[in-house]
Amino acid sequence: MGRTVADHPFLSAIVRSKLLEVEESERERPLLLLEKKVSGLAQKPLSPREAWSGKTSIRVIAETKRKSPSRGVIREPYDPVAIVSGYLSNGASGISVLTDEPFFGGRPDDLRLLKERLGVENRVPFLRKDFLVVPYQIWESRVLGADIILLIVRILSAERLAEMIATSRLLGLSALVEVHSREELDIALDAGADLVGINHRDLDSLRIDLGLSEKLAPHIPKRVVRVAESGLKTPSDRKWMETLGYDAVLVGESFLSSSDPGAALKEFLSDVD
Repeated sequence: MGRTVADHPFLSAIVRSKLLEVEESERERPLLLLEKKVSGLAQKPLSPREAWSGKTSIRVIAETKRKSPSRGVIREPYDPVAIVSGYLSNGASGISVLTDEPFFGGRPDDLRLLKERLGVENRVPFLRKDFLVVPYQIWESRVLGADIILLIVRILSAERLAEMIATSRLLGLSALVEVHSREELDIALDAGADLVGINHRDLDSLRIDLGLSEKLAPHIPKRVVRVAESGLKTPSDRKWMETLGYDAVLVGESFLSSSDPGAALKEFLSDVD
């Protein structure tokens, strides 16, 4: 029998916070209102498969966030528009936006603003990175302009995960299903995931294990788009993940710790000696 989110104190605190946040959001913006807004949206979400088709090298999803539980404040002042503009000018194939406020210093409106200002002109998918625990948040994500949502296996039951994947598909969104073990990978695949993220960071201890992508790669079917996440810093790290067969890497802190995140991305994409 696998562990539940109750066995993870840090994640339990986040989920409790998120459920209270959703409760408040539902009072202010009932699901019926979100459904009406979605029905009026003209632009369809951009799928990673569509956006990345024809590219032979590994893609980089570049992340913007103000802080993290492992590092504390990363950038202050925090200007997500300037950061993402730099990423898009230097080869980003996707943008990840942290929209959680208590733990990462983001806001849902960060995603909406970035998509409105930069998403139409630059045809790359935008990922809403947050702790999504109920289908309401998927409708909310669609209204905010997300192309991809993050679903974390460790905080969802198998039944809820399958429901969330189904809801995302109903709305035309791609679901990046994040795992940190073989057991979680099997749960993700059984639930129908076709876009899987291997998170090198253990969400309990916050320790990094880059070898996890190598360990799990043989167990990911070829039909599944695979993303390596967290702890990647150098062109050699990028090349290693490409050699293992990953389609994309998600990188945030190593870029954001630089004085020029866009230039850091350019360096990350440079040839390996």
